[in-house]
Amino acid sequence: MRPRPGQSDVRSVERIDDPREADARVLEHLASLGCDPSEPRLVRHFFYAVDRSDAEHVAEALASEGWATSTEECGDAWLVVAAHLHALTFALVDRTRTVLETLAAQHRAHYDGWEADRS
Repeated sequence: MRPRPGQSDVRSVERIDDPREADARVLEHLASLGCDPSEPRLVRHFFYAVDRSDAEHVAEALASEGWATSTEECGDAWLVVAAHLHALTFALVDRTRTVLETLAAQHRAHYDGWEADRS
């Protein structure tokens, strides 16, 4: 599909350096799509570790708390995806980010944010 006259076919990308501000923007975007934040939905969180055993420690810690986890090699790093079903309030997202950033730091990993299903 071609853009109409006066429209660009380039989508804008917004770069937000503050992860908490980015979290707030994602929540706002979900709300604008009609998503009820109090309705539980599947949320996936992402971690990267250079060492496989560090990635496995992150996955094991989350699995012991009831998270569904997977670990796979991804280029020069190991990717951990942790999924959980919950509502998305800003307070919960903020607490979760703090907990997961701390967990990542304890296991020489990097917490790389989250995504949520729309429904």
